[in-house]
Amino acid sequence: MFSDTYTPEINGVVNSVLMLKEGLRDRGHEVFVFAPGNPDAPAERDVFRAHAMSLPVLQERRLALPWSVSLWNTVRSLDLDIVHTHTEFGVGAFGFRARRQLDVPQVHTYHTVWEEYTHYLTQGRYLDRQARWIVADQTRRTLRNVDHVIVPSVKTLDLLDGYGVANPISVIPTGVDTARFSPATDKDAPRLAKLRAHYGIDQFTRTLLMIGRIAPEKSVVELFKMTLPFLREHADTCLLVVGDGPSLGELIALCASSDVSSQIKFTGEVPWEVVPDYYRISDVLIGNSGTETQGLTFIEAIASGTLIVSRYNSCFDGIFVDNENASLFSRSEDYLSELEEALDPAVRAERVKAGLATARELSKPQFVRRVEAVYQAVR
Repeated sequence: MFSDTYTPEINGVVNSVLMLKEGLRDRGHEVFVFAPGNPDAPAERDVFRAHAMSLPVLQERRLALPWSVSLWNTVRSLDLDIVHTHTEFGVGAFGFRARRQLDVPQVHTYHTVWEEYTHYLTQGRYLDRQARWIVADQTRRTLRNVDHVIVPSVKTLDLLDGYGVANPISVIPTGVDTARFSPATDKDAPRLAKLRAHYGIDQFTRTLLMIGRIAPEKSVVELFKMTLPFLREHADTCLLVVGDGPSLGELIALCASSDVSSQIKFTGEVPWEVVPDYYRISDVLIGNSGTETQGLTFIEAIASGTLIVSRYNSCFDGIFVDNENASLFSRSEDYLSELEEALDPAVRAERVKAGLATARELSKPQFVRRVEAVYQAVR
């Protein structure tokens, strides 16, 4: 597997790669991962790191320079049967080259809708339409020789169809490792109490959670502003913001100028292994993004027994159903009433129960088996 993002970074692509690596090994396969180097990454069996540097625009991401003789010799020595690329640049591009040179089948997972990131270059004004066209054209050209494409949702399938991608495509939701993401148990209580205390959250305080990349494409600033009136009306509620990104500074400034700053807690980026506990100490995960291709954090939330209140996104189709396992809104003016209803104890209990049932259908073993079936088909 070739990916431009891997531990210690925390995001949906990393989760997908980790689940596949662990699940395929459990099923008896040999799995090798090629990823960018990171000074904070410990040595790991069969994980090969390319020289990398921090990106000037996205400091939390690292740009790999994998074109080295030693790394190429490593690839050639592994006697690979399948190349599975998870990104299109850097290490991903190195994987595309490996596929051509080794003449083995290639599977590619299209995780990221790159046209939603063109605003970092165009600021949403200058040549943005042209930039999006370039992304579509480049995606079609990049994928044209891939044997099979995996997408996490029907939304992404429709996007690639619109780009004119003609490859065989399978919709396989990344799923969730229910061994990691699960409701709190009695044995978790002391650890969770300590975590709450660290942020000054007592057992009687209801907690709203924002988690993930704090960035414009996630519409986090709007969501933050939409949530402030709820905090004003409910002094027994706090907002926990977990993650880092280019919009974090703006959120901190908005918090400082608000009259509910004591009810808002910022954690920054947290270690991957403790992420499940942040779901467990939260009552509701709130979301507002229209750019998600699957919404893995929402699946992690329901597996952890945390309710969802989010703007509707077509990537939710087939997974989340409004008023059943989630509370979804289309108009911003409906957000506060949805949040109020969701926090009603009886409503919350029923939706959490339905969410746990959904999470079981999206388990790690099922995800791994479906990807394994794609590998077998292309061989």
